[in-house]
Amino acid sequence: MTKSSQARRRGFTLIELLVVIAIIAVLIALLLPAVQAAREAARRAQCVNNLKQLGLAAANFESSNSTLPPSYGPYPQNDSTGDGRANVLANMLPFLEQASSYASFNLQWDLTQTTGSPNYTAQTQLVGAFVCPSDPSTIRFNNLGYTNYVACLGTTAALEAGSAYTNMEPNSQFWGIYIAGVDYSQPRTLANGAFNMNFEKVVGPTIASITDGTSNTAAFSETTRASNSGSSPAPPATDPTRVNFQSAPFTSNQIPPNPCATAFPITYRGQEYYRNFTMTGYYNHTMPPNSTLLDCGTYGDSSAQNNFSRIHIAARSKHSGGVNVGFADGSVKFIKNTVNITSWAALGTRAGNEVVSADSY
Repeated sequence: MTKSSQARRRGFTLIELLVVIAIIAVLIALLLPAVQAAREAARRAQCVNNLKQLGLAAANFESSNSTLPPSYGPYPQNDSTGDGRANVLANMLPFLEQASSYASFNLQWDLTQTTGSPNYTAQTQLVGAFVCPSDPSTIRFNNLGYTNYVACLGTTAALEAGSAYTNMEPNSQFWGIYIAGVDYSQPRTLANGAFNMNFEKVVGPTIASITDGTSNTAAFSETTRASNSGSSPAPPATDPTRVNFQSAPFTSNQIPPNPCATAFPITYRGQEYYRNFTMTGYYNHTMPPNSTLLDCGTYGDSSAQNNFSRIHIAARSKHSGGVNVGFADGSVKFIKNTVNITSWAALGTRAGNEVVSADSY
């Protein structure tokens, strides 16, 4: 090789190197969204599978008990406050291959209590089938177990069906599968002083009561979890995981107030997977999925049995554009945030006699 040919050999110029780097950067920028989309698709598929498991568990519960899971578990005999009972998810644990988790609860004790409670170990469990992988938060409220899945109350802000108290929903046209039908006529103690096991007993709904059709009736959907450890500050006023409460009673169980006359927030939405409190186990169809309105409850019912049991609380998720909904027949559908509100309301009821076509949602 001659000296002249050696002199002509050279490396990349600075401009060429910058061009190569720019091309690589463009390729990475193009690939990253595709990778992220693929990962979210996988997470959403797992979320769908979780809801299918809930639907299958509810069906197996019905096969064994002739009713779907009750909205509330038994009234705690060793009760201190009376508002801590097992919700739908807790009642289904044995049918989700979680019999040991269910057995760790002592439902004769109020589930409102935490530290020092006989149920504290059970309350701190994490159940994989209750967690959506698209919700990245691992923050626990007072170290308690959380959930991303909640049961449908219907197209009503009420947690309980009936007309005995102002916080109930008297119109059966708006009842969902898991609105609680509580019998308040039973005495707490019998004549001999023994606890009445039927006191405030709730019996689960039957398949026959779902006259709108199981494929047109929502059973479960998603909720976003509050990122509140119990010692952290309350989330900002615009945080969708925040549930605001106003002191004035609602004028309608079907139409949420706009705006909510907020007096104070409750900031542990989805953070107690086992408890029969609206923010911890339920949702309703009075607002569209991922509503731009914040969830709103009332504690201003002077003749209510439970002043915190009427809440307009939407299905919410970390998925872009909508939420997954599990129906009473075990199917799961992705419902967009832009769903027709009339159709969405109809999907929430079990016997509203509405006609809903699949192309409307």
